[in-house]
Amino acid sequence: MHRMSPRANIYLQCILGTGIFLLVSGLTQFETNDLPRFFAYLFAAMLSATWKFKVPGIPASYSALFAFILVGIANFSLGEALAIGCPATLVQCLWRAKERRSPRKVLFSVAVVAIGITVAYNPPHFLLSQGLQYAPRMISLAALVYFLVNTALVSGMVALVWEEPCLPVWRRIVRHSGYYYLAGGVIATLIIVANRLWGWQSGLTIVPLLYLTYRYYRFYLAKRDGAAVL
Repeated sequence: MHRMSPRANIYLQCILGTGIFLLVSGLTQFETNDLPRFFAYLFAAMLSATWKFKVPGIPASYSALFAFILVGIANFSLGEALAIGCPATLVQCLWRAKERRSPRKVLFSVAVVAIGITVAYNPPHFLLSQGLQYAPRMISLAALVYFLVNTALVSGMVALVWEEPCLPVWRRIVRHSGYYYLAGGVIATLIIVANRLWGWQSGLTIVPLLYLTYRYYRFYLAKRDGAAVL
């Protein structure tokens, strides 16, 4: 990050404080009935975090991790979802970074993911508790809430650092990542369905489709905007 104004620094500290609090609180609720499944999806999430691209004109990067965050929200406890999403975010920030990442930028990214997972976890699961017929709505709601929270927090930080209006920055991020999130959400849904119908191992067989989607989208962005690929 560039030299920050007092407002940007206050915003950063608020996000860090909130994210760390929610992460620690959520990890205390860590429950797992199947450690092999947890570690398998943790490894897959970390792998997907290396499939990343940089948003043109914005100091922010996105990866295929979103799909596994959504899988974590749907199929795991809150503690497990956080234990999958946050370490994978560290991988996304540090894997083959072309520039030195400051600790506060890395911590900000982790905090944003922790906030996004926590906020997106509870409303969908309340909806699911009303009956399995609400499962499709639950997945859509979780994806939408996480996407809005994540992009809003990131665009807020960028706007404050650059001293620009937040809405144009948010629109730029959405324009370059929206379709990728949508594709990731569809693939996550396939993984979730396969997991529920045929077991968690079957869900992992869909991961290559996620990689192919990433490769296509990276090529699409580079061709359309001359995007800098990480």
